[in-house]
Amino acid sequence: MKRTATTVAFSALALATLLPGAMAETIYVDQRYGPGGTGTPSAPYDTIQAAINDAGATEIIVLPGTYAENLAVTKAISIYGYDGPHTTRIDGSAGTDTISINRGITVRIEGLAISSGKRYGLVQPTEGTLRLRNCVFCGNTSHGLLIQRSESAVAPNVQIYNCIMVANGGSGLMLNGLYHNGAFWWPTLVAMNNIFIGNSRYAIETNSNGDNDNSGSITLNYNCYVGNIVGKYVYPIGTTAPYHPGSHSIELSPEFVGGMVSSCGIDFRLLPTSPCKDMGHPGIGFLDPDGTCNDIGAYGGPGAQNFYTSPNDGPFIRSVTIDQGMVPRGGTFTIRATGAAR
Repeated sequence: MKRTATTVAFSALALATLLPGAMAETIYVDQRYGPGGTGTPSAPYDTIQAAINDAGATEIIVLPGTYAENLAVTKAISIYGYDGPHTTRIDGSAGTDTISINRGITVRIEGLAISSGKRYGLVQPTEGTLRLRNCVFCGNTSHGLLIQRSESAVAPNVQIYNCIMVANGGSGLMLNGLYHNGAFWWPTLVAMNNIFIGNSRYAIETNSNGDNDNSGSITLNYNCYVGNIVGKYVYPIGTTAPYHPGSHSIELSPEFVGGMVSSCGIDFRLLPTSPCKDMGHPGIGFLDPDGTCNDIGAYGGPGAQNFYTSPNDGPFIRSVTIDQGMVPRGGTFTIRATGAAR
């Protein structure tokens, strides 16, 4: 397609265009601003916890940086990394769990690296809904993500899309079921387009004893399981078990830009030759921002639209607008673009 442009303008950060429909309840965080912020784009908070504690906040946009925090999420909220997990990380090494969530609330977390918790990266309690997209769980002392289950009639509902669970001291994902009335009861889980690699125990672990493990809902597919020290998964997950690991899942090295997995600091984007390229869920709601099939991992899928780039860094376009609504044949028009540079 031929494109004609007379003007192209770039800005380093275009906060107002990050998310459609951003309103007053959208709160901004940028540690570079320093203390005294109020959560606005021009005067952001300097900690994520301050944004969570803001009474009016329903969604939080976190600008690049390493945030040394242990977050207590006490209300329903959405937290987005503005530039993705490559540049925006929560370091929980000063406390127990990097993120803990109150029981019974709905939380959405996208585009963040969640690392270095002295126990877990994130704990989802026995009730509530958790939606994760395009996150990296790395270097937590025990499991990257722990999902609980209790006798409550409302099981936790967890959806994990396009995440990476890597180099955690336990398993990438731990499912805590409950043995009750002669059966194990599991959380409701959907996990697709994820990479589980280099964890010290399993890719996905359960506390099952093998008795009547069919009470719950676990849906797995289009994942990559590789290099987890003890194994890929345990019963009730398996090719002949109640819950299948996914007929479209793979067990091949994802070929990260940063090379072999050795620390949380490497670049977890995919090389062009990666077997995880275009191997995720093929549905329309799962496509990469460029319209191709989902890339497995944290840099694929529609949630990566604000940081979807090739392995070569450099300025990239976030949004494009055309000034004129109607252009006669032979006429000219103006294209305006906002972008970012790492």
